[in-house]
Amino acid sequence: MTVSASAAFSENDVFSKIAHLQQGVSIEEVKESVTIFAKEEGLTITEAADMILKELEDQIAQDEKERNQLAGGSSGNYKLKPSERNGDIYYTPSTTLGVPHGHNGIYYNRYYVVESLPSTGVRMIRYNDRNVEKNAVMQKVKTTQTNRDAAANWAKSRVGDPYSYNFATNRHTGHYGAKNCSKLLWSAYLLNAGIDIDYNKGAGVYPKDIRDSSYVETYLVIQ
Repeated sequence: MTVSASAAFSENDVFSKIAHLQQGVSIEEVKESVTIFAKEEGLTITEAADMILKELEDQIAQDEKERNQLAGGSSGNYKLKPSERNGDIYYTPSTTLGVPHGHNGIYYNRYYVVESLPSTGVRMIRYNDRNVEKNAVMQKVKTTQTNRDAAANWAKSRVGDPYSYNFATNRHTGHYGAKNCSKLLWSAYLLNAGIDIDYNKGAGVYPKDIRDSSYVETYLVIQ
């Protein structure tokens, strides 16, 4: 396929914007992931890049709006509670390298959570060692306890995996190896319960996509 100079410039400009909004992801990585997404979805490179950028910008805008609405909340001044069951999940507003996007993790059991962070990759810690924002939520996934247990066990088995800064196309990356927080939870339930807990099924699975999924139900708001 022949690409005009103007189209190539437009694509490169979008690639640069996606990389800029995902500090830690190179332009070359963006190009590769966009190309894979375009091929899998039957889109042109330009269509795929524009779709990915729009979803990323929409997620960041929503995160910024929600953070501004946190009445009296200061980052990290609240603690998680023990969960009601294994396989429960949590969501808290968060930022990575200055970009707001939220963060979530999964309870391996009632007292330990598994999560993926830039500084550690996938790790397991006690629930009260996790600082969260006011109005963070604890949730259950609407499936059987057998499925929840299997998802939690799989997440624990990934402890030690490195972190990936790529949220924009993480639905189309491997389940094993580097992963961010939402990819960890999404893969755990997709592989072990056969359910897709991504709210909008876009190119990327973002933390709010899991929080807002129809398969997920909030049972505690931390205040």
